[in-house]
Amino acid sequence: MVFKCSAYGCRSGYDSQVTDKTVTFHAFPSDPEIRRRWITANPRKDFVPTQHSRICSLHFQPSDFSEIRTDTNKRRLKTVSVKRQRRHLNEDAVPSIFSNAPDYYTKPARTPRQTTKATSSSRRQDEVNKMEELERSFRENDDVSSLSLADISAKLSDETSLPPGFNITIMDDSLLVYLLHLNDGVPTVSACITLKSDLTVVCSLRGKVVPASQYGDLVKDRLTQISQLVNLMARLKSWYTDPSSASLSLHVLTAVNELQKALDYVPDSDSEQHRKLRSLTEQLHLLLNQKYGRHYSPELTIFAFLVHASSPSAYRVLLEENVLCLPSTNILKKVTRRLRSVTTVDNSAYLQLRLSQLNEPERTVTLIIDEIYIAKRVEYSSGGVQGLTADGSVASTLLCFMVKSLASKYKDIVAIYPMDKLTAVKLFDCYNEVMNLLRK
Repeated sequence: MVFKCSAYGCRSGYDSQVTDKTVTFHAFPSDPEIRRRWITANPRKDFVPTQHSRICSLHFQPSDFSEIRTDTNKRRLKTVSVKRQRRHLNEDAVPSIFSNAPDYYTKPARTPRQTTKATSSSRRQDEVNKMEELERSFRENDDVSSLSLADISAKLSDETSLPPGFNITIMDDSLLVYLLHLNDGVPTVSACITLKSDLTVVCSLRGKVVPASQYGDLVKDRLTQISQLVNLMARLKSWYTDPSSASLSLHVLTAVNELQKALDYVPDSDSEQHRKLRSLTEQLHLLLNQKYGRHYSPELTIFAFLVHASSPSAYRVLLEENVLCLPSTNILKKVTRRLRSVTTVDNSAYLQLRLSQLNEPERTVTLIIDEIYIAKRVEYSSGGVQGLTADGSVASTLLCFMVKSLASKYKDIVAIYPMDKLTAVKLFDCYNEVMNLLRK
């Protein structure tokens, strides 16, 4: 089939004497966008190409073609053979030469870009390299781990992003960054950052030391970057100007620190004041922990057990009011379980808990044994039968073992044995069991 060129004023294909044998004819592309560009480039009014329409190679730039070698013989790969090379039109090529049309229809040949950034991937990589270089340069300028306090002070003074109002001074081998507030003409330090010579940081707010956990996300152990100090200044100023921005843990831990200082002024650890301060401190610590992540001290556990033993209903009211952080009844049952059906006595955990609160002289105790008469009856309570002895008989008395400290007011019940008829043999067996328990 003889093709004819559809370009404006072109005679290729119409006259074989005029058409060069090297001229090739190319169909309009199937891609809608490239096809539209071909139609727009051709200066023919209202031209609509058909499946047989062609445009000859005379209307394309040399750069629009690619030479592809078709020789598959490996021995001839290094040789140049024009006969074994085939010219293909690039997929994105658009006709731009129309010699028979006005000059403005012919577009000048585009000079190919001789650069490694011609592709989008290379440009993206170049942007990544620039960002990494900027980050590296910023980190080098931001690093203060090897600087002296005087150098850090000078570097901090040159910063343009500092929160306003802070003053900087060096005193007693420490760099002070503080915020002053005038109250009736009297200046007071409202917030301060103390940077020591080893680059450790201590912060204070309104004269109270801020717990390190409140700014551990900015500075962990030592200051390493100037930006850490700038961010710490901004946080302290925010806490001072807007107290609602501070977390509950900041206020609670600040109160705990003050209570700890008060404990140092009460030397007697067994005094009433010391016990009350320890109790308040523990309650504040428990307030910051989740319900199922709390660890109760032996003092609080013993107090809770004594209240529960006196009145389970009153203890239940305390738990429901949720004013104090107290262990649940299940925890008390696990720690203070007194009797077990197999061994009769399972009081070691409770006794060890009480023993941890006594000093060495207070651990010298006397053993008191008593027999208490009870009503001879059997009751069902809390899922178990009460009032039976180990052999299944109905108990009429309770054999009780109690210890009392010789050096303090401590006393406690060690074991209770339901008895039907107390004999010397039973008394001796119970005595040996209690003594083995006390020796632990």
